Amino acid sequence: MEKYEPKNIEKKWQEKWESAGIYKNYSGQKKFYVLDMFPYPSGAGLHVGHPKGYIATDVISRFKMLNGFSVLHPMGWDAFGLPAENYAIKNKVHPSVATEKNVATFKKQLEAFGFTYDWDREINTTDPQYYKWTQWIFLKMFEKGLAYQSNEPVNWCPSCKTVLSNEDLEDGLCERCGTQVVQKKMRQWVLKMTDYAERLLTDLDSSQLDWEDSIKEQQKNWIGKSEGAIVKFSIFNSQFSSKSQNSNDQNFIEVFTTRVDTIFGCTYCVVAPEHPIIEKLKDKISNYKEVEEYLIASQNKTTLERTQLQKEKTGVKLEGVEVVNPFNDEAVPLFVADYVLGGYGSSAVMAVPAHDERDFEFAKKYDLPIKQSIAPLLTEKEGDYALRDGIEIIKRKTVIGIVKHWSEEKYYCLHWEKFGWKSFVIGGVKENEEWEAAVIREVKEETGYQDIKKITKVGGTIHDCFFAAHKGINRYADMECYLVELGSDKFVEPDYEEVKNHVGVWIPSEEIADYVNLSAHEIYWDVFCNDEKAFTEDGILVESDKFSGLKSPEAREKMTAWLEEKGIGKRKVNYKMRDWIFSRQRYWGEPIPIVHCEKCGAVGVPEEQLPVRLPEVENYEPTGTGESPLAAMDDWVNTTCPKCGGPAKRETNTMPQWAGSSWYYLRYIDPKNENRLVGEKEEKRWMPVDLYVGGAEHATRHLLYARFWHKFLFDIGVVTTSEPFKKLMHVGLILAEDGRKMSKRWNNVINPDEVIGHFGADSMRLYEMFMGPFSQSIAWSTNGVVGTRKFLEKVWKLSAQINTEEGRINTETQNNKKIQTLLHKTIKKVSGDIENFRFNTAISQLMILVNALEKEYAKTATTKAHMRKEDYEKLLLILSPFAPHIAEELWQRLGNEQSIFLQKWPVADEKYLKDEEIEMVIQVNGKIRERLMVATDVTEDEIK
Repeated sequence: MEKYEPKNIEKKWQEKWESAGIYKNYSGQKKFYVLDMFPYPSGAGLHVGHPKGYIATDVISRFKMLNGFSVLHPMGWDAFGLPAENYAIKNKVHPSVATEKNVATFKKQLEAFGFTYDWDREINTTDPQYYKWTQWIFLKMFEKGLAYQSNEPVNWCPSCKTVLSNEDLEDGLCERCGTQVVQKKMRQWVLKMTDYAERLLTDLDSSQLDWEDSIKEQQKNWIGKSEGAIVKFSIFNSQFSSKSQNSNDQNFIEVFTTRVDTIFGCTYCVVAPEHPIIEKLKDKISNYKEVEEYLIASQNKTTLERTQLQKEKTGVKLEGVEVVNPFNDEAVPLFVADYVLGGYGSSAVMAVPAHDERDFEFAKKYDLPIKQSIAPLLTEKEGDYALRDGIEIIKRKTVIGIVKHWSEEKYYCLHWEKFGWKSFVIGGVKENEEWEAAVIREVKEETGYQDIKKITKVGGTIHDCFFAAHKGINRYADMECYLVELGSDKFVEPDYEEVKNHVGVWIPSEEIADYVNLSAHEIYWDVFCNDEKAFTEDGILVESDKFSGLKSPEAREKMTAWLEEKGIGKRKVNYKMRDWIFSRQRYWGEPIPIVHCEKCGAVGVPEEQLPVRLPEVENYEPTGTGESPLAAMDDWVNTTCPKCGGPAKRETNTMPQWAGSSWYYLRYIDPKNENRLVGEKEEKRWMPVDLYVGGAEHATRHLLYARFWHKFLFDIGVVTTSEPFKKLMHVGLILAEDGRKMSKRWNNVINPDEVIGHFGADSMRLYEMFMGPFSQSIAWSTNGVVGTRKFLEKVWKLSAQINTEEGRINTETQNNKKIQTLLHKTIKKVSGDIENFRFNTAISQLMILVNALEKEYAKTATTKAHMRKEDYEKLLLILSPFAPHIAEELWQRLGNEQSIFLQKWPVADEKYLKDEEIEMVIQVNGKIRERLMVATDVTEDEIK
């Protein structure tokens, strides 16, 4: 038999499959729509990392074809936007020319892999017949009030010379070029994505989506739902000094808070630099010049820079102005700080340093009061301290004393041996007794030491519920803690009754953390050693007037109801996600189908005039002025108003690169339809996409945008599903052999054309699926491709061991149960592994089978054993999704005329899947003495 040479067979079969149209057979009753995130055709072409996801979807496509599904597996080009335009500018070639050339290169590279793409459905986002429908969707959004114009500070990239959405940034830098982004006030088109925030969030948990939890979590965090309350704080200064909370009073700010239960701890309020109240109070702010300088400085910071948790918080106090807390009528200072964002919530927050880390840092920096209003609630639920059922809970004020030695770094602790407690000094506070007096009394009584030099409060209040074994009661303790410093060793022997349950011991400071074992004591020691910090969890309200003693959830309900009753607040839901900045000041994008008329304002282009074609221009480089190059094309810009017939100007901003990709999966279904975005019958048949594969980096951009657009199309009756993508899998990166990302900069890019030319497409396909778990990032190894090539050579050589003359087949070989068992177990495992994206273990099992077949049949000259044709055919069938070219070639050489991909996937025979032997372990006195393999149906008597 001749040598395995991929170059002699792969191109041949690619052409035959295409001419036979086997990927265009949609007659099956069951449908399966498998989709790759379509590429933007860069000038560099593919590197070996790009095809990983494409290979996986091809494996799934072929597997589904063999299982009788009608499979839709299309491909197209996301060719508008910054990547294509920047490439064109760099290489001094028009974007349309560059894009056409790059698409041709990409397509040629993809065809070399033998993918199951139906190229009759190919789409390109730059095709006017495609972006006609992108424009149509925009117009529908405009009609519904979801597309509007805004003139607010936006993210501006000085290098790309265009506006970017928040999703286009990485750590405050332009995701595309890495330039520091600045804030710039400009007219923009915006899509009201926030109208869909709740549905985008709640539908993530619906049964419609089979997505990885990590992707769902990224979207949930990006949407950032916050449920809380709006609270009105009245403004107080010498000109309007009233502290009244009249709901009709216009002199107030509204703050949004998710923790209204903490409001009694509010010691200042903060407004965003964009808040209109600053301009309104300009004449009343005595340090307005300082404030103005701060406002100017904040304008150049991005949203990300302003909200980074690790960033030091800055702000300026509005001197001469205070705001009044409606719950206690206390006036607190008002600051402007850039960590509060304009456009989120009410652009103002109440600051509670004791219960918010950001507020705590700010208060420490500006020496502002820190007031506790929430106490931690500790409830012992396990062990000896757990609350006992049926026993009354007795409330009591309890004081803890951390007693410091007069000359050494030691602290006095109590060992309650009978109960297993190790604690600081602890005791009850008598009625009408002050906390400080109580701790002094308890220390003297419990320790005997009398010379108390100084006491200092440690931390705030803690509430602790536990079973007090020494009293035999359930205790609800309202605790405070004090550091008690001794001045000398002056000592009076304590009464026996005070110390009968414990022994006092001096413990070095470095051992205390490991010594004390009561929760509240551990917390207070941590505060003492590491300084106070914000307590941000729910707890029990303290120092909160009539709401004191309530648990946080109950308090939030009652306090919000009180606000609504008084007309000074209301319930409110906010989302961190902002509306989508949709316009770009660049040339290479879909024209926005709007004309501007002085009389009629912004008017949509009539549907019959779509598409609004992108005109050819000589100068396509960005202007940097805030206008796209289209603004200079007077003949194109000047037009008539569709509404009144008067003079008008076309919108010159273009759509972002994400526009065309927000609905492209629908156009594949019906790409030639001139009358509808997608036909009703076709949409109902194919949607939703059954499997979508692509990079996890698109979780908060493309995937969120596409879900938003799809829900809108659902609302207007274009689609029948509320979600576009049923199952989503993200593909792990293939790194260079040096472990870094492949990049021209590092000179470590590996070209797939070279790999295919040397090893063949099937070897590369197998290797990329065999590298490791699909979603894991793994470094490329050329030696790995060598290994998969050798494996395919084994498969090739095995075909020589087949004897189709039935009479010569040895009966014993024909019924070789060992081989049959392995074959059928392999069929079952490969089937399950493909379904579950465990491609690497499927290939590993194929290798085990091939090695066993090689061992069994390689020496036919001496053993006269031959492989059954039907067994080899089963091997080729389960190998074919991974290595289609060699499988098809060997299938045809067996005398089969019809393509292997028109066959049926083999089914594992259950009789071969049962283990005939099991391992029996013999133990004597608990120790393993021997392991025996016995038949699964062996009896106990036979074993004995």
